[in-house]
Amino acid sequence: MIFSPQYPSYRRQQILFYFGIYRLMLASALSVLALMPLDTMMTLPRLSADSFLYAALTYVIICIIGLVVTVRGQMGSTPTVVLLLTDILMQSLILHYLGGVGTGFGNLMIVSVAIGSLLLRFQHSLLVAAMAASGAVYTEILSVNTLGEDNLLQAALLGVAFFAVTLLLQYLTSRVRTTEQLARAQADTILDLRHLNELIVQRMRTGIIVTTWEGAIRLMNDAAKDLLGMTEKRAFWLPPPVQERLENWQAEPAERTDPLQMDKDHPLVQLNFAPLQDSPKCDLIIFIEDTGRVQQQAQHLKLASLGRLTASIAHEIRNPLGAISHAAQLLAENDSLDEGDQRLLGIVRNHSNRINTIINNILDMSRQLNLQLEPVYLREFLDECLGEYCQGHIKSDNIKITGDPDIRVRVDPKRMMQVVINLVDNGLRYSELRTGSRKVAIELGTLADTEQPYMDIKDYGPGIAEDQLKHLFEPFYTTEATGTGLGLYIAKELSEANRARLFYTGDENGACFRILFAHAAVQE
Repeated sequence: MIFSPQYPSYRRQQILFYFGIYRLMLASALSVLALMPLDTMMTLPRLSADSFLYAALTYVIICIIGLVVTVRGQMGSTPTVVLLLTDILMQSLILHYLGGVGTGFGNLMIVSVAIGSLLLRFQHSLLVAAMAASGAVYTEILSVNTLGEDNLLQAALLGVAFFAVTLLLQYLTSRVRTTEQLARAQADTILDLRHLNELIVQRMRTGIIVTTWEGAIRLMNDAAKDLLGMTEKRAFWLPPPVQERLENWQAEPAERTDPLQMDKDHPLVQLNFAPLQDSPKCDLIIFIEDTGRVQQQAQHLKLASLGRLTASIAHEIRNPLGAISHAAQLLAENDSLDEGDQRLLGIVRNHSNRINTIINNILDMSRQLNLQLEPVYLREFLDECLGEYCQGHIKSDNIKITGDPDIRVRVDPKRMMQVVINLVDNGLRYSELRTGSRKVAIELGTLADTEQPYMDIKDYGPGIAEDQLKHLFEPFYTTEATGTGLGLYIAKELSEANRARLFYTGDENGACFRILFAHAAVQE
């Protein structure tokens, strides 16, 4: 059947289809009546048997044609008017051959009038009613002229009934249409709000999952997929670690669930559960927050306060610091100093430089970074920054680079160069402590599940102790006597400013720092 709910005139076609079935059944019943023995039909007044039979059979054919037309095409107002007028014309003709209004067959014309009132405009529905009333009255006028029986009053009342039905149904249809328009407008508003909510949820940086009580996923945004490392386009059930924490929360709602890290390539997250309704075993919403991001925000606030404080007192610190450095330089030019005084003077100069470096680093962190992101090939970028670094430091063959040379990412080359040089310099230094030679390995590749590019910078040093990992990227944390504790923190901050993530992945062969970039840059 060609008509379906996707068509605007679906309801019209549906009503016309069922009306066509009704007409065909009525025409078939009249045909059966016309084929019955003549003695049985003589109870009908003024019956014209042969004419009635021909009219009934013609009505059957017309009904079949109308039903086929209704099924095969979308009928507008004009074809509907023609269909109803033809139906009333045939019923008027059959009414005349049956014996007129007195037989009661004229009352069946109310169905056609009612269909016209439901489907047509007011003017067209009045035309259908007028046609039906005229047919009923004209049938009785012919009967009076031929047989002398007068049922004109009954025909007139039937005509009035046709108009009354038309006016009543037009009024009710108008009210229904107004209600439908209001309902449709409200449905559109609800649909817009739903789309808006989905858009907001998808754009949120916090992971959102809406599930049933048993753990079947109803809604999940992209942030949740990234934080949990889910690659399915349409996941139906929560991952087993999340399901386990859901069951723990259901058993003890007041207890805080343990943090979760799916693997080393994804961040540590905290899951928070909340019911959507007050009823038992209702749907749940799961908030997934990156704990590293929360800690990072806390560090930002801490460093912002520290930066403002340092900026305000930098001038006062640098003035006496400059005087101390200048006095140390003047003392160094004095040839009368013995070896002990020279050693003390060196301590003064070294610590003055260290204080100045700390102040410069803190001031750099307190300033707003204006990054210029551009697509670069990682291998070419590494060759450039390592070539600059190796001048006056080490031989370039001490740094081995492997991996795909065609990986492109969008970064600020100047800022990212600071990160790479910092990590390479640390790796060379720690490799020398353990092996006696300065060497580092750099590997380029992409993750199998998310296709995110990464850069691994590996050294051959002693690695990092387990108890030091949680403080690794904290500012001012260092295991060296001469370190400032800001190198890794600045590297992490610059990486995240470039929409990348820096984290530690070490093993027994040494330390390894991975820079995981957002996504590969599309080639132009």
